[in-house]
Amino acid sequence: MNGSDGRLVQTAVIGGPNSGRAIILPTDADELTRWRRRHPAYTYWCGTQLGGCGNELSDRLYREKVCHFAHRPHTSCHRTATGAASADHLFIKDDLAAWAGRNRLKGRATARNLGSGPGDAVDFRVGTARQQHVRFQFSRLAHAEWQQARRRLSSESATLDWVFGPGTAQPETMEELYDEYGYLLRFRFETHGAVRRIRLRAEDPRRSTDWVPLDACAMTPAGLRIPGVEPRRRSGAGPAAEAGAGRGAVPVPRSREEQVLALREALVSAARFRTRPTWEALARTAGSDLLGLSVPDRVGLLVAVERAGGGEGSPLLSALIRTGESDPPVYVGSVVAAVGCGAPATAAVLKRWCQREADRAFAVYGVPSRTAPPRLPLTADGQLAPQHSAEPAQHQTIVHVQGGPVRQSTTRWKPESQLAGVLLLRDTEIRHALRSARQRRGPRPRYAAALMARAEEALTRLPEPQCTELVAEMAITRRWLDNRPDTPARKPRKSRRAKGAGDAKKTAAVKKAERGKKTRRGKKTKDPLQGARPLPGVGNVEPKTRPK
Repeated sequence: MNGSDGRLVQTAVIGGPNSGRAIILPTDADELTRWRRRHPAYTYWCGTQLGGCGNELSDRLYREKVCHFAHRPHTSCHRTATGAASADHLFIKDDLAAWAGRNRLKGRATARNLGSGPGDAVDFRVGTARQQHVRFQFSRLAHAEWQQARRRLSSESATLDWVFGPGTAQPETMEELYDEYGYLLRFRFETHGAVRRIRLRAEDPRRSTDWVPLDACAMTPAGLRIPGVEPRRRSGAGPAAEAGAGRGAVPVPRSREEQVLALREALVSAARFRTRPTWEALARTAGSDLLGLSVPDRVGLLVAVERAGGGEGSPLLSALIRTGESDPPVYVGSVVAAVGCGAPATAAVLKRWCQREADRAFAVYGVPSRTAPPRLPLTADGQLAPQHSAEPAQHQTIVHVQGGPVRQSTTRWKPESQLAGVLLLRDTEIRHALRSARQRRGPRPRYAAALMARAEEALTRLPEPQCTELVAEMAITRRWLDNRPDTPARKPRKSRRAKGAGDAKKTAAVKKAERGKKTRRGKKTKDPLQGARPLPGVGNVEPKTRPK
């Protein structure tokens, strides 16, 4: 028996069922042979700290397939994780213990079971009284559960750093940490022989630091620090400040101008990182005194933020705000109306309008900045205005010739309003439509291919900056189409030189065939009558014979 569901068991512990000393069995037969010679006395167990049954395992050596651990016959085991990564929570405990010893830290690492197994998380605490705390998150944690756990751990610790494994951080969690710190801490493992070693880095929406070992990191009074990144926690923000506020701290009152300036700065920072924060996240960044504002006060503050902005045509930063369900709050519609952009009639209209305005903010304030798409206009009744083509209307010229007038069209667009299900878009909107097509549900390759045809036409009309951006987006979409298995195969395009050579060969073949026909027919005999009817007796007169 290998694993409970037939998977190969690649990890075990050495020495006993409750051991925390993990090993990855070498998969190559020669490597396993050398391992056995070096460690002839080792015994291997399906350890309880791996979520296993606690029974002894044997190492199976194979020449024709992968070597692996196996249970003894008639053993029942319900262990779910058996791959090389299933012992990472034990490997990190060894790494942390060695790192703490080299840096003379009084640290202790503990594995946590959060509901799915003993390796859901590993807590590393440094100190004796009010300890510094680093949590390494191995399992995916819901945002609400993370917030609850963070509040609890923050109240117990002097500092708290949360390091996430691959795919374990929810988007809302990432946005909250970007707003507060400016970066997110990540970890991964690399295999070295029979063990795995941890690597860490810091990342934000624009860039990431290099992966580094634990020895390159430091435990400072402010918490865990990774090379290449500086902490950006704002004063008064964060869980420690929130915990202090819960113990009776009173926020320092600020003037209206200070609140407007802080809120605008927080919204611009969110646009720079391409995130859409909740009002609670904004309050953590811009000041906790914003958290208790009523809805009318929020609207008034946001209107002041927009009027203090970059002038007419600038993106509406209030459109970045979202609820926990990723929808814009209802009061954002009041802000839109108050600044003169129209009054959205429904929640769906408001959501679509805010999505476009968020894209505009990402374009203007992102690094590097880019040309923003146009704002979606609203009609007098609060609906989205229909989007017309930016091309001039089709003109017709009447040319009078003999036999009647002939109409000549001067338009360069096909007059149909749709082509293969693609609406007739403005040239400046096609680039954003291509990006959305890659995230669209349903028959995406066919829709994206039709958009590519529209984009080819638009390249002849766009100015240079927009043309360059559209070409880059087309290249990304073309690679995306080529990598999808449901994309219809495209015929290879011939170059002009190859096409010309092919046409020349066809022409030469036709001429050669014509010459062959003439040769087979031969020359015609010349007709002296040139088609006229001969006179009676002409042409059929018998030759005269001489009398004997």
